[in-house]
Amino acid sequence: MASDYSNIAFAEPERAETNLSRILERLPAALHGPFSSLLAQTPAPDDAVNFLERFLRPEGGAPPRVLRYVEQHPAALHYLLTVFSYSRFLSETLLQQPDLITTLLRPPTDAAGSPGRGIERSRSAEDLIEELARFEATSIEDPPAVTLARFKRREYLRIMLRDVLNLATLAETTQDLSQLADLLLERALQMAGAKLATAYGMPQRAASGAQPRACEMAIVSLGKLGGQELNYNSDIDLMFLYAEEGETLGGAAGKTSNHEFFVRQAQAVLQLISESTPEGAVFRVDLRLRPQGGEGELAISLPAALDYYRTRAREWELQSLIRARGSAGDRDTARTFLRDVRPLVYQHEFRLEVVEAVLNAREQMTRTLTRRQARRAVMRGRATRSAVGRRAADRTAAQPTPTDAINVKLSPGGIRDIEFLAQCLQRLYGGEDTWLQTAPTLVALQRLHDKGHLSGRDFHQLAAAYQLLRTIEHRLQLRDGLQRHELPESMDSLDRLARRCGIEPSPGAKESGQPGAVLLARVAQAFTHVREIYTRQLSRQRPETSGSASRGRIETTEDASSSAPLRLLEQDYPNLGAEAARLTAGLESANYLRRGLGRYLNSALLSPALMRRLESDPERLRDAAALFERSDLAVDWLSHHPEEIERIGAATPRAETSWLPFAPAAGEQRAEDLRRDYRRALLHEVSAELLGESAGAESPPFPFLDRLTALAEGALQDALQMAAEETIGAGAVESAPFAVLALGRMGSREMSIGSDADLMFIVEGGLPAAQRALWRRTTERFVQIVGSHTREGVVFAVDTRLRPRGAEGELTPSAGALIDYLSKEAAAWEAVTFLKLRPVAGNLDLGSRTVQAALQALRARFGGRQRAAALAGDLGRIRAKLDQDALGPRAKGRLKKMAGGFYDLEYVIGFLAYVHDVAPAGANTLAQIASLEAAGALPRGALATLRETTVLYRAADHAARLISGRPLAGWPEPALAARITRLLRQWELDWQGELRAAMQSCGRNIRALYRATLK
Repeated sequence: MASDYSNIAFAEPERAETNLSRILERLPAALHGPFSSLLAQTPAPDDAVNFLERFLRPEGGAPPRVLRYVEQHPAALHYLLTVFSYSRFLSETLLQQPDLITTLLRPPTDAAGSPGRGIERSRSAEDLIEELARFEATSIEDPPAVTLARFKRREYLRIMLRDVLNLATLAETTQDLSQLADLLLERALQMAGAKLATAYGMPQRAASGAQPRACEMAIVSLGKLGGQELNYNSDIDLMFLYAEEGETLGGAAGKTSNHEFFVRQAQAVLQLISESTPEGAVFRVDLRLRPQGGEGELAISLPAALDYYRTRAREWELQSLIRARGSAGDRDTARTFLRDVRPLVYQHEFRLEVVEAVLNAREQMTRTLTRRQARRAVMRGRATRSAVGRRAADRTAAQPTPTDAINVKLSPGGIRDIEFLAQCLQRLYGGEDTWLQTAPTLVALQRLHDKGHLSGRDFHQLAAAYQLLRTIEHRLQLRDGLQRHELPESMDSLDRLARRCGIEPSPGAKESGQPGAVLLARVAQAFTHVREIYTRQLSRQRPETSGSASRGRIETTEDASSSAPLRLLEQDYPNLGAEAARLTAGLESANYLRRGLGRYLNSALLSPALMRRLESDPERLRDAAALFERSDLAVDWLSHHPEEIERIGAATPRAETSWLPFAPAAGEQRAEDLRRDYRRALLHEVSAELLGESAGAESPPFPFLDRLTALAEGALQDALQMAAEETIGAGAVESAPFAVLALGRMGSREMSIGSDADLMFIVEGGLPAAQRALWRRTTERFVQIVGSHTREGVVFAVDTRLRPRGAEGELTPSAGALIDYLSKEAAAWEAVTFLKLRPVAGNLDLGSRTVQAALQALRARFGGRQRAAALAGDLGRIRAKLDQDALGPRAKGRLKKMAGGFYDLEYVIGFLAYVHDVAPAGANTLAQIASLEAAGALPRGALATLRETTVLYRAADHAARLISGRPLAGWPEPALAARITRLLRQWELDWQGELRAAMQSCGRNIRALYRATLK
């Protein structure tokens, strides 16, 4: 063996030497030095060289492009060896998908020190959503369960590297794992719900005198996932809740009850995430913590669940709710459930049975563990007669070995003891101090210490033991991807485990011996400390308390929201109470108003200063009440920012300009100011629209869409200037060799609530590579500023996938590269999309020249009557695919994709624009139709169909966004249609018959026009 590797303690030196010789033949010479150094630092060098040899094989290994990447980025070799030495099951993932290594090594910061996308930082929930969307877009042919499982493994690579390289704390690692689980559950719920909704229609809540409302399901997680403490191979404890009984609207398979619908949806979710695939199952699911355990319904209504916990639940069931959390689905239903069971979990008076329930459960687990240890002792006696057992015994004859199975979770003093103790103390003291409720274990221990319920010594010993034992648990599970909690019996295995946990005692240290022996000593010490504290704490009698519940937020259910707020207002804020009573008296849609008022006042009551101002000016509530009656979106906005009530209504007239630059600030605060000012401006525009204060010469809603687009453009320009100053330095972007082009709804000036901004970023041709890299970083920083979800909200989501070659293409191509792509490679659907192209920020002269050249290139390729048949055929093929997408479980934006939807409108307009050489770029859809009319491209009746459908579709979709914050997914269901109709009447729009039927009629007419035009 070469001298560079002779000091490495291989368990199988001969095999390691063979692997090393093969590796050194294939590994670039420049990496030989780093390789020997990195290998010596790995906790399991045998595993590292075994997997690296497979990774480098000429056949069946990584492709040449990946090996070139590793050669160019030596840090990638470090990541490979780390994965290979810590985790066999993730090593197999890298061998199957070697390209993954190229996604892990990204700069931690850009030139200005802003966060990058490498493993050095955690991914936010929004980052994960975007990553999953991109991943799904490249995995269309795979079954959904395979896609979810594969995405989970890919993300585990990133999380595991952050964990073992000490880039993340234990708390950050468990939160990352839990956040990923939430996303996968959310996606599975969406997939399952979409298919069932096609068959049966959407579930509705029982009418009971009011208009029916949509009913959705919530997934409530408990246990490790509920506490955001998930490990690498946890079961996930779930409960499926739906808001209310009722029945579905009806679909291809007819109608069914809400109960039947949600039971089927829960079954479909379980199948997706529990199904065994070549990538393994996504998760193992435990449903025994749901009401009535294994005998209970798979999905249960919110009233039935609350009745169970109020009347029949046992103490251990109530204790399990300490870690309950809404992980996916209907957040309102989850919040209502958690709010209403909280008083049952946290009692103000001392209850000895709480402690006894914990002790009984502890004893039962100990008995189970003892039986398991006895069985394992028998199996160990047999195993020691095997050849492997004899070899291990020979190697460790003079070394200490554990005589009993040591389970870091269930052994006395283990993880479960710490968790039980923390939860018990939370229940005992959380009734009078809500700060102690619903916190993860480490946070709960810290808060119990801060409140004086744990001494400093007890807290530090419990926290240290918990972090040690959870780290060991993680390393055990990373090894083979199995749910393991028992320490290995072989001292060789214990040594490797200890090194994976970072235990490498130095000579002369207080703890001496091999790493495995040190690990055993530390575990034994942790068990002793935990068990002593556990016994002492639960044996103490809690001092009596006489405090009563302090007045806090209004605790109401939706049904009670009309009276509980008024009672509290009448006592403390009589003027507001009287105003609220007047507002809710005799209104046809009082239910929406009462619910909105209840939610808003829940938030406002947390600010006594705000309540005093409202009490002195109660008419402020009048304008807000009018918004609450019309818009759930307004309720959400004002509930999150109750002080903004002072910015709406007639007392705050519309500004002369749509966007005023934000006040100067520094660093991230500047970005926060931008988001805050944009949110306020948007609220002002929306409130004016809902209250009937907006007007325009053009047909509604286009004047308002134009104002929202101008608002978004103003924020875009400010964000771009900010990003450029951070990455490049001071200077005006208006004269830079860089431009931002808009497509989609921003390009046609039809931005609405929640619209994405479809943007393309270009640089001047001939720009040096270093400057292009700077503008790319500017673009990335810009997207982060406007697209990040923060406490102050988000400006808008940015979609860059319409650039040449989509997500695989250059983020900031040169203007020349864009024109070349459009001239030679662009598809017909891209030609239609690019008719909306217009410059919106940066160097507008560069942008205008690029747009003109782009349209000339597209007309040269697709324009003229002689190319009409080929263009129609190309559009027809992509349209057929969209028809399929609109029906499948992955359906998104179905009103766009469905027959007679927005895409049919756009394809008719785009096709005619190319055939008749019409140039509608940068104009909204009505202006594009006017251009076709001027060119004589269609008969008058067909033009009238296009115009009337455009107005109705855009108006209905925009109204739905104002009401719910979400676009229409299809024809509106009755409850939403009624609210949309009210707004459309307010805008003086009219049509024949009921709204849903009118939209369906328009859809049939547009589909017929599409077929006749593109025949």
